[in-house]
Amino acid sequence: MSKASAIHKQWNLKTPIVALAANRDGDWIALALGDGALRLLPANAHAEDPRPTDLHNGVSLSLKADGDGHAFISGGDDGKLFIIDPQLAGAPTLLAEHKGQWIDHVATSVEGDRAYSVGKNVFRLDEEGKTLVSLAHPSSVGDLAFAPNGRRLAASHYNGLSLWWTNARDDVPVTLVWKGSHLGVIWHPESKMVLTSLQESALHGWRLSDNAEMQMQGYAAKIRSMAFTAKGRYLATSGAEQVICWPFFGGGPWNKTPLTLGPEGAGLVTRIAVHPKDDMLAAGYDNGMVVLAPLDGRAEMVILPPVGSENASVTGLVWNGAGDCLFAANENGYLFEFTIDSVRKSVAHG
Repeated sequence: MSKASAIHKQWNLKTPIVALAANRDGDWIALALGDGALRLLPANAHAEDPRPTDLHNGVSLSLKADGDGHAFISGGDDGKLFIIDPQLAGAPTLLAEHKGQWIDHVATSVEGDRAYSVGKNVFRLDEEGKTLVSLAHPSSVGDLAFAPNGRRLAASHYNGLSLWWTNARDDVPVTLVWKGSHLGVIWHPESKMVLTSLQESALHGWRLSDNAEMQMQGYAAKIRSMAFTAKGRYLATSGAEQVICWPFFGGGPWNKTPLTLGPEGAGLVTRIAVHPKDDMLAAGYDNGMVVLAPLDGRAEMVILPPVGSENASVTGLVWNGAGDCLFAANENGYLFEFTIDSVRKSVAHG
């Protein structure tokens, strides 16, 4: 297993990087910093220094790709919701504001839907930023996610998940119940299953056709990053010493053993980024290490060895749309870029 660094470029932003996202087109990267600023970077091998943009008077709590392909959306602890368009030279556009409150979570769909949460309430917006509806929940919302087909919005909360039809005339959700504090939400690419990560370091999911439930336990830490691989065959998750990949083919994950990727005993996985085209993923660890792991049985590659700093935990990990550049960010303000060529060179010299 190669342990040579495969860095193509790196930047020291001297401020903790709290979030990293790629737009839906995959040609821009956005970084949310601990001081409330945003940095924008073209997602290619020729990227120059990240472009600074003033954003929140606090910190971004949720940074996501917007639905239009090229923009980003961010909600902050200053109660403001912004759209950031890298193609425009002007300031970010303020979509909504809740003074004295936090905008905790945001979600978008390719159909142009936008939603955000403030405490127990979720607000859905139209394409022009006008509020369509306010949706109340029994407790504070843990996360939001639109189904890939755009027909439903899932909101996690204490003791379960609420599913809202995006075109329904009434505001009555389907409630999926499971005891515990539900945090992250993810849909299967076919919109037939939805899962949540729990405060109790576990996963819980539902198959919507018959409400069959699935429970995945045994994680060492909270699952803060999860993603489906190409064609939805595996759900890759953080929260353990290796990447835990649950099989979703051949009937689903019931009574199946997960695939494990990455070196053992190297630290805890904090971030997952699945390749947009190939059966491969990248994993970032709490010691700053970054690993490329194929899903076909080939050996993984360490493309960034452990950094050696207690504040080096990987906080962001994303591929560009072409799949030839990978970006990793960490707590002590470093942004790293890896390319196909830089990885090949590291292997040749490894």
